[in-house]
Amino acid sequence: MASSVNDFIAGYISGVAGLIIGSPLDVLKVRLQAQGDASGAATRNRGVKNPSLSAMVQNEGIKSLFKGISSPIVGLAGLNSILFASYSASMRFLEVVAPPSSTTSPSSLYAAGGEALQPLSHVFAAGFVAGVACFLVSTPTELVKCRAQVIASRLDPTSSAAAQRAILSESGSWHVTKDVIRRFGLRGLYQGGWVTILRDAPGYGVYFLAYEGLKRGLDVPAGETGGINTWKLLFAGGVAGTLSWASIYPLDVIKTRLQTQPHLMSTDALRTLPTTATARIPTPSTSLLSKSHNEARGLVHQTSRQGHSKTLSSAPYKGMVDCAIRSYKSEGMGVFMRGATPALLRAFPVNAVTFFVYELVMAELQKLE
Repeated sequence: MASSVNDFIAGYISGVAGLIIGSPLDVLKVRLQAQGDASGAATRNRGVKNPSLSAMVQNEGIKSLFKGISSPIVGLAGLNSILFASYSASMRFLEVVAPPSSTTSPSSLYAAGGEALQPLSHVFAAGFVAGVACFLVSTPTELVKCRAQVIASRLDPTSSAAAQRAILSESGSWHVTKDVIRRFGLRGLYQGGWVTILRDAPGYGVYFLAYEGLKRGLDVPAGETGGINTWKLLFAGGVAGTLSWASIYPLDVIKTRLQTQPHLMSTDALRTLPTTATARIPTPSTSLLSKSHNEARGLVHQTSRQGHSKTLSSAPYKGMVDCAIRSYKSEGMGVFMRGATPALLRAFPVNAVTFFVYELVMAELQKLE
């Protein structure tokens, strides 16, 4: 029981540390994933810049880099607790049902004390199970975070004060959560749930497999976090995070698109603004408002092969397969790697810090015992 509590505490603290470091690039990643190529070009022609960190700070202020973070700090940091606790519990279970021995473990798979380490197949399996266990928390947390980040991208500093206040009021995590529950019930929080499981289960399998494999290859003793081991752990965590994201990135794009479809996004603020204020709101660079919303605001809807095109935006996606096919037909194979650069750049430092802080906190908690 003590081990599970320690895993939970260390997982939460390390999750918060990773979220704070990775938030700016995560916001940028989500906005790029939700954006269509041609619609983005059309937006630039109207004088609104493509999403970038500098443009976000210039147009929306420094707070834009942490938009939607309140939901992840409650949800994703808690998710990190569940992830590490589930992983450790699964590893302990596998050790009981299939204990490693000298006949199953080569000489290189022994701890410093001579104890046989579990095979890496167990590590992958435990990570896979942990990814499935996180589903109930990860899906609603990701959904709220993505929608908050995308709604905030509608903000234009040149628009009226009323328009800016309306957008800001809609882009808070708690406002998004209440809006989803009000309009769709609790089930609405699980839009994109299946693709989240398909993303997380193998993704976390690769995550723990790469980290544990590198730790063993770099000869990092259990519980040792100081000296040269600090850099070894940071390297192992960074590489593990990068490999994990690279292995499942197309599924993350599909997940974002399913969770930020136009008919699911709130437009209450846009409908209640005075006509003069509404006309001054620029078309969002994310192209996430549907045809009817754009027309209501007096804007020309962009047609064929422009992000969520006229045909594609008129009907919701039927599921992840439908989303993948229609996204490919509309924007080509490149759509599945949209936003990959900030995602992979973010993955290394975030997961380096996450794993290192986890190891550090676990070491301190074990000393207290």
